Amino acid sequence: MIQARWETLTLEQQDTFPPLCPDFAIELRSPTDNMEPLRQKMQEYINNGLRLGWLIDAKNQKVEIYRLNQAVKVLDNPASLSGEDVLPGFVLDLQPIFE
Repeated sequence: MIQARWETLTLEQQDTFPPLCPDFAIELRSPTDNMEPLRQKMQEYINNGLRLGWLIDAKNQKVEIYRLNQAVKVLDNPASLSGEDVLPGFVLDLQPIFE
């Protein structure tokens, strides 16, 4: 899928910052971040084709999961997150982040 999107770009686009949205993104809220701008950024990613996104709020031990064409799912204090079909086999252990 990624290769097919890359091949649709012109050589000029490939030689600069390509106008592509990744399939997966993580946003980690810093202690000084407001959640609303981060939510807006995640929604912008989704609007541009992101398939899976995690907004991790370590301060409150919550994760917002963004998926293409689905409502946002909020998890309270999850132990880990799965990369699902976007990153098969990938699991992120959240305990070090939430400590």
